[in-house]
Amino acid sequence: MTKTTKIRTQTKQQRAHNKSFSLCLRVVFLSACFLFAQQPKADVNTQDKPRNDIENYKYCLEQNWIDNAYCYLNYGIDSTANSVNNLFKVNDIYDINNTATTKGRLRFGWEPRSRDWAESDFRFRIRAKFPAFEDRVELLFSDEEDDVNGQNVKAARNRELGANDQAVVALQFKKEESDNMRYRIGFGRGSQLYTRARYSDVYHLSDGVDFFYFAETNYYSRDKLGFELNGELGVELTNNSAFEINNSFNFRDKTDDWFWRHEFQYIYLAKNETSYLFTAMIDGLSKPSYRTEQMLVSFRYKRQVLRDWLFLEVEPFLLWLREEDFRTSVGIAIRAEIHFSTN
Repeated sequence: MTKTTKIRTQTKQQRAHNKSFSLCLRVVFLSACFLFAQQPKADVNTQDKPRNDIENYKYCLEQNWIDNAYCYLNYGIDSTANSVNNLFKVNDIYDINNTATTKGRLRFGWEPRSRDWAESDFRFRIRAKFPAFEDRVELLFSDEEDDVNGQNVKAARNRELGANDQAVVALQFKKEESDNMRYRIGFGRGSQLYTRARYSDVYHLSDGVDFFYFAETNYYSRDKLGFELNGELGVELTNNSAFEINNSFNFRDKTDDWFWRHEFQYIYLAKNETSYLFTAMIDGLSKPSYRTEQMLVSFRYKRQVLRDWLFLEVEPFLLWLREEDFRTSVGIAIRAEIHFSTN
């Protein structure tokens, strides 16, 4: 049995545990939002309650069901973040400019393809900043890793890096708000305790041409020591179009090999919050040889619908996987995405 086969076997054994951990995180998050969102009142004292509680959310019950649900979602997330922020306030005096801020998205998707019609995907990502820490600390609550394996199409996430339910709960902090070095500690990759340090920067090469890069070292309780390098060249063609070339390399001590990815993306922004994104990607491993594991070509259509916070995505794609002997798999991803942001 090869090392790659052993890794795949271990990944399958851990998958059920990872899904259970991710499900628990989702339940805890949704329960917290529900509890905080039960009774938003309009007749509260502005000296005791945050501004958002009385100005942004007192009309929740007066709207139609879709706006009402969105209002309660924002209220729950905002209240939860401010409750955490209030635990670390220096004094009890309410400051209108000293409330926590949150931003994020929820995504629901169905991604049928040949040989796998049941693939579904639920992703969420929430970031909260706390003025009590002078905006140097962020709370991250997500169902995806922001690393080399973060593909939009779920089937294109490398199985050996953990393609399913990469739940993350972590604190990210830095010495100064503008510091290029960031540190993180938390849980990820299926309930593993981890810590990482990442340095990132961007070079403006010329008008409309930028080079962004980051380098990080990390340590996971099961995956052990790891390194990641990422370089991205962005070229703005017009005010509405640009392309990016991305190259990533990820090393894990547990597998003792490098995972690499090369990606090209072209984006065009149209009117009415509509965008078109073409992606061509190839990735693979360094052992037993530097070989391709999968290839992807996709075209995503994304448009704002009904509300300014609701987006619909349709992404037809072609996928070739080594585990399927590189037979062409034709698929389409249909997603609904909810964006939210509080001040």
